[in-house]
Amino acid sequence: MVLNEIGFNFEPSYWQNDRIFVPKNYNREHASPRLSLRTVVRRDGKTIYALVMRQHFAKDGIDIINRTVVEDYAEAAHIIYSLGYTLRTDISRRREELQMGESVKLYIDNIDGLDGYYLKIESVLSEKEDPVAARQDLIDTFGVLELRGARPIELTYGELLETGAHDVEDIPTPEDEARAEIERIENSQ
Repeated sequence: MVLNEIGFNFEPSYWQNDRIFVPKNYNREHASPRLSLRTVVRRDGKTIYALVMRQHFAKDGIDIINRTVVEDYAEAAHIIYSLGYTLRTDISRRREELQMGESVKLYIDNIDGLDGYYLKIESVLSEKEDPVAARQDLIDTFGVLELRGARPIELTYGELLETGAHDVEDIPTPEDEARAEIERIENSQ
């Protein structure tokens, strides 16, 4: 499916950088909150700073995200460090976005340090909406797009950069990770 054939067009690309901070003993699987200081430079030169908090709930495959605009980037960074967070990674990308309906956004990202382009699908939910059902809707949307050779990746961009994978084929699938865990357990006995 070509989106512009059905009336959807991506906005012009812009540059975005996230400095990702994590608490001591950070564990993504235990819903530990990450903080990001985000810089966005729009095509018109306007710069926006934001603080983003993300919590990942592994069991459901859901991320809860809160964000707010920041007036003073340096002061926000100082507060984050004062809370005991440490810098984990720095992610720079060129991004295009497309609003689909009231709550779904598609992003096409070109990440510094990773080959190719990544499609990210995001849904904004009210507190009354079921996040598990929304996740399934996003998976269905991914399927409708008929992206040849594409596959869902559950890792964050930071985690992708940490794996050292430069090609989608190098990124471990959940099945690969499960096999590796079984092998690790068998070898430790």
